[in-house]
Amino acid sequence: MQSWTSISKDAWLERLAQLAKRVGIHLGTLRERDARDFELVLASAVLFFPPDQLLTERDANARLKDFLASAGIMLSTDHVELRRVLADSGFIHRSDRGSAYRRGTLPDWLVPAAEHLTAAQLRDEVQSARTGHAEARAARKQAWLAQETASIETIEGAPPPIEGPDDETYMRLALDQAHNGWALSEVPVGAVLVKDGQVLATGFNQPIGNADPTAHAEMQAIRAAAELLGNYRLNHCTLYVTLEPCAMCAGAIQHARIARVVYGAPDPKTGACGSVIDLFAEPRLNHHTQVRRGVMADACGRVLSEFFAARRELQRAGSLPADTEEAD
Repeated sequence: MQSWTSISKDAWLERLAQLAKRVGIHLGTLRERDARDFELVLASAVLFFPPDQLLTERDANARLKDFLASAGIMLSTDHVELRRVLADSGFIHRSDRGSAYRRGTLPDWLVPAAEHLTAAQLRDEVQSARTGHAEARAARKQAWLAQETASIETIEGAPPPIEGPDDETYMRLALDQAHNGWALSEVPVGAVLVKDGQVLATGFNQPIGNADPTAHAEMQAIRAAAELLGNYRLNHCTLYVTLEPCAMCAGAIQHARIARVVYGAPDPKTGACGSVIDLFAEPRLNHHTQVRRGVMADACGRVLSEFFAARRELQRAGSLPADTEEAD
């Protein structure tokens, strides 16, 4: 293990709390990005093993399950993989037959603080951090909803629209979905799929949480609508999305025979509705979805800008690693 400067008990708890605000962290990714965080997380798991005590494999598994359900809840792994990584890294030792386990050797920079930490303290710190993070997300979402609601003109006594809400209203619903993605630390893109004035399905970006590169907002909505209707064709539907669809989503839209796409902000890097390429205008393709561009473009773009600005601030503060392809 690499040698680091010793860490204090309070600094250990603070760093674990920062990591706890994220979801779906893979051990391999954590090791590659920040070996210091990798060692701290493994050491936190070891603190769930009593010192100088030999555990059966069953007891060791129970301790690791407890860790993953509490202080290690940000990890995307199971107790079997975690036990293997701990053993391979020397954080726990196992008998020759692999039937008994005990604490191993912690890196020198963690040893002083580990003597003053308990599993209960780790549980409490992570629970407090996740609760506070969720409350802050919810408060920000409510503030945004209040602001957006206030911007909608209402006329007392006006009759309800006969043909249902217009594009801007559906786009507001898509923006609401984008904030659901933000609450899970996903890039905030939202989608709503509508047919005959009724919302069939919604979706928001979840590729990180689902470990699925195809889990874009549009794909999530399309899958849900197709399952609801029991049909892979979504004829006469309109898809509302806060960001210009990429080539993958545009292809799915065409295969689903969606009649119309309405999007908010353009995507100059991967947009497939005219920004980079325009698949819907390709004459050699046999289906041509109608496209309306730039509906509430400023609001849609602002959500993305604020999200990435917040990420950069966290990176400068050391709360997040530098951007990689996962955050593109």
